[in-house]
Amino acid sequence: MKLTTLFSLILLSTAVALAGPRQYSSNIVGDVNADGDVNIADINAVINVVLGAPYDSKCDVNNDGDINISDINFLIDIILRGPVVPTVETGMYMGLMGYNQTLTTKEISLLDSTTVFQFNDFVASLTTQPGRLLYYSVDKALDALNAAQYPENLQNVAIVTFTEGLDQGSLMMTDKYDTEAEYAQAIKTRIADERVYGRSIKAYTVGLLNDNVIDANKFRSNLYALSSDSTKAIEVNNMTEVNTRFQEIADDLVSRNMSETLTLIFPGVGSGTRIRFTLDEVDNETVNDSQVYIEGTFSLKTRSLTDITYQGMTCTAGDSVAASSVDGMFVTLVFDGIQLDSEERIVKKNIKEWYWVEDAQTWALSTEFSASMLPEIESTYSSALVMLLMDCSSVMDDNFTDLQAAANSFIERMQNYNTIPGEFTVNGVSFQMVAIEGGTFTMGVDSAAVESGMANVDELPAHEVTVSSYSIGQTEVTQELWQAVMGSNPSSFTGDLQRPVEQVSWEDCQEFIARLNAITGKNFRLPTEAEWEYAARGGNKSTGTIYAGSDELEDVAWYYGNSYAVGPYSADYGTHAVGTKHANELGLYDMCGNVFEWCSDWYGEYNEEAQENPVGPEMGVRRVTRGGSWFSVSRDSRITFRGNEAPTSRSYSLGLRLAL
Repeated sequence: MKLTTLFSLILLSTAVALAGPRQYSSNIVGDVNADGDVNIADINAVINVVLGAPYDSKCDVNNDGDINISDINFLIDIILRGPVVPTVETGMYMGLMGYNQTLTTKEISLLDSTTVFQFNDFVASLTTQPGRLLYYSVDKALDALNAAQYPENLQNVAIVTFTEGLDQGSLMMTDKYDTEAEYAQAIKTRIADERVYGRSIKAYTVGLLNDNVIDANKFRSNLYALSSDSTKAIEVNNMTEVNTRFQEIADDLVSRNMSETLTLIFPGVGSGTRIRFTLDEVDNETVNDSQVYIEGTFSLKTRSLTDITYQGMTCTAGDSVAASSVDGMFVTLVFDGIQLDSEERIVKKNIKEWYWVEDAQTWALSTEFSASMLPEIESTYSSALVMLLMDCSSVMDDNFTDLQAAANSFIERMQNYNTIPGEFTVNGVSFQMVAIEGGTFTMGVDSAAVESGMANVDELPAHEVTVSSYSIGQTEVTQELWQAVMGSNPSSFTGDLQRPVEQVSWEDCQEFIARLNAITGKNFRLPTEAEWEYAARGGNKSTGTIYAGSDELEDVAWYYGNSYAVGPYSADYGTHAVGTKHANELGLYDMCGNVFEWCSDWYGEYNEEAQENPVGPEMGVRRVTRGGSWFSVSRDSRITFRGNEAPTSRSYSLGLRLAL
């Protein structure tokens, strides 16, 4: 290529760039230097390679396998016509790498139900050989993260490295470093400093410490060097722990897969007024203790909230948000990209507006603000990028099959990245299951409670029960879900499909569950009586309240006082939409009140002996019901209260809650 041609191209591209530079996302074809723009700098980078600079695959912008004048012309066309932004699907992007004396790599690609077999096949194809290019593999994984194209909503970027020993041979693969310590420090610096689409890199290192590790201190030093912080440097002693840690890492990544958009509509106030929107459950006495809120100063002139502080969350809306609309006295602000630090979802009914009263030095509740009038909170799935690195050195022979199984379990979990853990959708209707960590508790009551008239004889004796971990429905089964599965709605109280289904017998529930399982491929069931009481008490987070989540029944239940005593002509008579009272310690709603809930057990007397996962008597004539209903008095709404009905019974107070 002649130099005169090169200089002509430089002049041409410079003129084009000066005529109208454009700034775009870095996710565009032709942005060789990844600065968010396609201009003369990118052309010069290609020219340098043509003139003899080291080969750089990014300069082959037209992907023809060569770097020459055609790549320069390609860039000029982009500058003249505008960028080409590839359409990249939202989801989980994953790359795999096995390392020993060489690197075996599966390039980063979308992981979903149609491609997962490719990842599994790659894992199955890996074999062990001598050597362990530990530093070098992480180095090349970082290169790979920066080379691919991803969706703009990329939220998580991670490297997960497994090793069963020290580095062996990485210094031979590069001339940049003289010692292993120098190479390890360089990798740690890269992990800390590099960004992928503006996102920092989470680096986890799982190290199996066994007899193959001669220098344990250096082994641990490597774990820290190849991790983004000390909490992600994980030392284990067996392969069962490796699988457990892989699943914990996957859950950590999956839990951050969604952001929410919150729209707030509130009355405008004077300029300089400090406003706080609390998103947790607080009142006049506890507003200062709020852990989750958006706070800022209102500008009447610009109809905006400025100097915003986000407490207990991250938000991409920035420190100043202008009104998206103004309707009379009301201002609408939209906050995009919210993720709560607790990894929970925003509960609309908890939202309150407060304004700061300077003279009184206190927050005052806005009586003109109503959370119920706000639009629904929108949820948006984000994308993620993960590289999984596996030690395939020859000393892994005894453990290699276990490593492959752990890798495939990790892949399976990450395949379901864009799902809320525990959320299921059936014929367009979603419902949430809550994971309950198993534990031991005292079931029933002591004799003093019965003697005082506060409890019934069938709640005796108090006895120790241990339950294994399980999942239970966050709410009672709604009419909407029953209708989606069964095609009909038997309920007496209709008009709102978010009310619990009722008029269903125990036998009806078995048919519903059978159909649900056929649709989902899961094994849903009714909870045992022990599981129900453990969950109602709050599991291992129990605070020992009389009712599920409170000692004040009004706070957590629709019961006689607010649903029956009001009379049949009141709008509050009967059942109510699920999840409209406060939850208990586990985030479960309506464990007391609304409708009685069928359990799987036959009804019978308790046994005073300690038991593990009891399922009730082997036979009987009546099934257990729990939780009280919309016409139950407070005594019959207690956590320990036991009901019972014939399996064929139907009533406008009988419903169900799922277990899994």
